[in-house]
Order: sequence, then C-alpha cells, then structure tokens
Amino acid sequence: MSNLDDTASDQTMIARLPGRSLVWEEVGHFVTYIDGKTARMVRRRIGPAGLVIGRTAPADVELPLPDISRRHCRIDIQGDWGVLSDLGSTNGTFVENSRLSQPVRLMNGSGFLAGSFPLRYERRPLSEVAGEEALSEELRLAEDYVRAILPPPLERGAVLAEWCFVPSSQLGGDAFGYQYLDEEIFCGFVLDVSGHGIGSAMHAANVANALRRKSLPEVDFRDPGQVAARLNEVFPMEEHNGLMLTMWYFTYHIGTRVLRYCAAGHHASLLVVPGYPNPTPLWVRSPAIGMLPSAKWSVGKQIIPAGGRLFVFSDGAFEILTPDNQQLTLDDFTGVIAQPPQAGVAEPERIYQTIRMAARPGPLDDDVSVLMFTFM
Repeated sequence: MSNLDDTASDQTMIARLPGRSLVWEEVGHFVTYIDGKTARMVRRRIGPAGLVIGRTAPADVELPLPDISRRHCRIDIQGDWGVLSDLGSTNGTFVENSRLSQPVRLMNGSGFLAGSFPLRYERRPLSEVAGEEALSEELRLAEDYVRAILPPPLERGAVLAEWCFVPSSQLGGDAFGYQYLDEEIFCGFVLDVSGHGIGSAMHAANVANALRRKSLPEVDFRDPGQVAARLNEVFPMEEHNGLMLTMWYFTYHIGTRVLRYCAAGHHASLLVVPGYPNPTPLWVRSPAIGMLPSAKWSVGKQIIPAGGRLFVFSDGAFEILTPDNQQLTLDDFTGVIAQPPQAGVAEPERIYQTIRMAARPGPLDDDVSVLMFTFM
C-alpha cells in the first residue's frame, strides 16, 4: 500500500464547495493493481520523478511475471495528467486494446495492460485515499481474525481434511470448520453470510464460533437439521443488521460410514467415490438461516465408501465471470472437480487455480472456500 508521505506533495488542488465554504484538497497520482498472491489491491504513489513498472528491480513496481519486461513501461506526471510510455517491452503496453507506439495521456480511472497484467491510473484527493487505506486496514484485520479461527488440515485419522480459502478484495462472509464431536462422530460445515465487508465477515465468524465451541443451547450437534433450526432461532436477520446465511453442515458416523447433511439454502456438495469419475451432488432443499421465524430443515443421508472424497464449497468458487462476461455455473465447477488430480498440488489448490485461470482479470467478486474431506 502507498505511504502518503513518501513523495513530495503535488501542487494541484481540487476545489470543493460544501455549503458556502471553499475547501482546497490536495491530490496525488497513483497506480493501482491487484496482487496475485494476496488478492489485495495495491496502490503506489507516482512521484515527481515518475514511476517505472517492470519485472525486477530497479523498477518501482515489480511484477515478477513472464510477459513483463525488466523495464516494461513508465508513467510520468504532466500537470493534471498521467503520461504512459512503453519502454521497448517485448510483449507491449496496451490502452483500450491498442499497443502503445508513443506516449499517451491517461485520464483518471484509465486502465492499461503491461503485457497481460491489468493496472489502473488514478488522480485522487489524498484525504479520500487515506480514508480508503484506513478501511482497507480494518478489512485486513477482519480477514486475519477469520483466518485465525479456521481449522488446521487433518493429515491422519478416519477423516482427512484439506482446504483453500481466498477472500475477495472486499472480504465476504465465508467461514468453515470441522471437528470430532466424540470418538464416533465427525462434523463439518461451510457457511456463507450475505453481503461483503467487515459486518458480514464478523457475523460469519460469530456463527462459526458458535458451531466450533458447540455453544448453541439445547441442540444435538449430531443432527444437522436441528443445528440449522437452532441457528435460525439464535441469528434472525432482523437482529443482525439484515444478514442471513446459507450453510452446508454434515455429520459422519465412522462405524456405519453414514453421512447425514443439511443444505440450508446452500447449493449441493459433491461426492467422488473410487471407480466413478462423475461427482454425485448431495443436496436436499431447505431454507436459508435467519430469514424465517420458523421452518423445516430436511436432512439427507449417504453411505460413504472407503476412499470417498467430499467437496464442500462456497458459491464464490463457481459464480465467477469469465473474460467474455459469462458466468460459470455449478455444472462447470463439477467438471473441474471431475478432472484428475495434479501431482504435487493439493486438490483444493488445484481447483482454485483452475477457476482463477478461467476468471476475468482482477480480483474475484466473492470469497472462495473449497474443502475436501477424504473418508478412509
């Protein structure tokens, strides 16, 4: 993120007229882009000496990607404008799908590509930028809290578990967990609170903690339908800022190999069993949690053969837009699950990387949570 004190102040001012008083606000010039590793927006201030984008140092913005040249392009400030120049790059710099052959002026909000990597030029009041960065810091703290309550992978025992969690840039309402209720019963869940931001993330964390700590009153956590019904009573949306949630909750009896599950407003989870490449959807219709004062939550049952793998995931894993603005579907995601594993790559990570490659450039619109349980 940018440091507002790292360059000399711009002389350009923006005049605002709130009521009758004239206020002058100092502005700065910035380049913004999404960090591919963290999925977070990065904002870099453009100083009086300009800013160079390239693959390695001494570039000011380092993008270690194969189609980025060592010194790829440059932005200079001329009055109120940003001026973008290509520095003889191999794969080109593009504005509005046209490869640059000479410097071009950028308007506020103009997007451009260094090779295939998207960036944006902004001219913004410094007070607005400072406010956004303060909010981003709050979102990062909320994300850190959500991550802190996520369970570690399970590498041994009757049930193995591994997962991939990638929050959206605005932080959604995903949370998940799993644990043994006793020596015979294993349980797990994925939940997704409506909306984005700190409120949704904290509500998801509160619900996840109630499940993790088994703190819901008068409920048998071995009964998925009873868990959903009690959550509905404890977390009505009118008492929680209009937030509702969906959830896929299951219990697994080790001795009988019976899986019982409730899809409370949630889409199907997918079961893959040895010898059958096509995933089986596990789903029974039930309402979301928090919307209705009372309802019935149905429970499904499934025998799990040895070696069966259960994929439980949030809708952010498949409700994504492709570069041509087509939205992927659950059927598309099922096809990704059906693909063979990749050597040396955990299945949840392979799945995420596959949908990430299919998505349009930039951050995904929602959190992505993908869990895989293997029943030994």
